[in-house]
Amino acid sequence: MQLGGVRFIGYRSREDRFKIWHISDCHLLNAGCAEKELDADIARIKADPFSFWFGGGDYADYIGYKDGKRFDPDSVDERITVKDLGQLGLKSATIVRDKFRPIAHKCLGLLLGNHEKEYQRHSEQEHLHSWLCTELGVLNLGYCAIADISFQRIVGENAGEPCLITDGPTESSSRESTRFRFFLHHGAGFAQTAGGKLNRLTQFMQAFEADIYFCGHVHDRVGRRLVTLGADANCAKLVHREQLGMIAGSYLRTYTLGACTYGEQRGYAPTCLGAASVEIHPNTREMKAEI
Repeated sequence: MQLGGVRFIGYRSREDRFKIWHISDCHLLNAGCAEKELDADIARIKADPFSFWFGGGDYADYIGYKDGKRFDPDSVDERITVKDLGQLGLKSATIVRDKFRPIAHKCLGLLLGNHEKEYQRHSEQEHLHSWLCTELGVLNLGYCAIADISFQRIVGENAGEPCLITDGPTESSSRESTRFRFFLHHGAGFAQTAGGKLNRLTQFMQAFEADIYFCGHVHDRVGRRLVTLGADANCAKLVHREQLGMIAGSYLRTYTLGACTYGEQRGYAPTCLGAASVEIHPNTREMKAEI
C-alpha cells in the first residue's frame, strides 16, 4: 500500500466546481478496446480547466504469448506485430505513455493494475510501471493508496486557471482550503452481479477512512453513498459525514465485431464504456458521483 501525501490544486472562485476522473481498465492493444471513447475522454479532460484525473490501472492488456491461459491471437490489436511480441511490455508502456502525455500535467497519480502486475512479475520487468510514471512525471500510487487533495483558493494577482501547485501552497494562497481524502484501489474479485460488486465496494468503504473511494477491475460503473452519524467536538450537536464510493468503468468491449474475446466466451454482460468521476465543490464540500 502507498501513501500519496497531499496534492494541492489552486483555484479562484468560491463557485468553482471540479471534476476528478478515474480512468481505469483501458486495455489498450486489445482488439476490443474502445480507443475512440478513451481519446474523447482524454480530450475532455485536456480542454476542461476544472478536470483532473487518477489512473486506475490496466492501461494496456499486457498479455503475451507465454501466458498460455489468457493469450488469444484473436484478441490482439492489429498494430501488434510478431516482432512486438518479443518486447510487449515496453511496446505497451510506450503506447500508454504517448496516449496520456497530453494530460499528464493534470494527473493526480497512477495506480498499478493486475494486468501490469502479472506481466511484470512473469517477465521479470517489475520496473515498467515505475518507468511509465517517471516518463509522465506523475505520482506512482502502486496497487492501493490513500491520497489527499487540498483545494487552495488563490487570491490576488497570482490567481489564474485551476492548476496543480507542485511546490505546495504559495504565499498568495488565502486561508480558505478544503481537503478531501481519496482511497484508491485497482479493484479485486470476480463478481458479475450488481450486488456482488457493491459488496466489494462497501467493504473498502468500511475498512478504510476516506471521503471518496475509487476502484475498478470489474468493468462496470457503480456508485454508493454511505453516511455515518456522530457528534461535534463538544458532543453538543449531531454531525454527519458522507462517504462516496465509485467503481470505475472500462474501455474494453465485452463483445467485438470480428473477434471472439475472453468476455464473450464467458458470457459476461456488455460493458459500460467510459470512466467514473466525482464533482467536488470545495466551498461547500458537496460531492456528486458521475457514473
